[in-house]
Amino acid sequence: MRNSPRANVLVADDRPANVLAIRQILEPLDHNIVTASSGEEVFRSLLTAEFAVILLDVQMPIMDGFEIAAHIKRREKTRHIPIIFLTAVNQEPSDIWQGYEAGAVDYLTKPVEPWVVRAKVAAFVDLWLEHKRLEQLRSELATADQRRQQALAINEGIVQGIAVAKMALELGDSERALDTLDRTLGAAKRVINHLLLDHVSEVQPRDLRATQ
Repeated sequence: MRNSPRANVLVADDRPANVLAIRQILEPLDHNIVTASSGEEVFRSLLTAEFAVILLDVQMPIMDGFEIAAHIKRREKTRHIPIIFLTAVNQEPSDIWQGYEAGAVDYLTKPVEPWVVRAKVAAFVDLWLEHKRLEQLRSELATADQRRQQALAINEGIVQGIAVAKMALELGDSERALDTLDRTLGAAKRVINHLLLDHVSEVQPRDLRATQ
């Protein structure tokens, strides 16, 4: 059973043989490989899934890799995705510079070294997974803080209710004192039940994921 979630890796190349080669190289990493053969397919994929890293061929039809990368980096939702360019061995230094300006974080020269490709992709996937773990932790901390605030509010309500009931008893109005305590405890019970239901609804999906 896999210990960590699978990440999406986008491989964009118009040559099926190149796509197949990259797919076979990345197969041992056991992540979800999505392929695209044009800029249009790249953008369509980015609309339907979140990617840890993109491997992008420079020589793409209609819209080249530089243009595709520039479009990706202009969009708020995709600008953070690291792009690794796949380029020919005779690439000019000016073209490489253009790639970095377009948003590339690295270059791989064809024919690629399998272990280099795997190592680079694995590194970026690990960064993405760590980012996701931090996001989850922040969400859980925010939820815990919200529950703490709710617990403090419940406690304050109970303290105030008891104070009112005590005052009623001191004035000899035992009926009002009992009514105040009933309403205070009833309100606290409703809020606590609501918090427990929220907690159960969060824990159950997590437990189901752990058993898959």
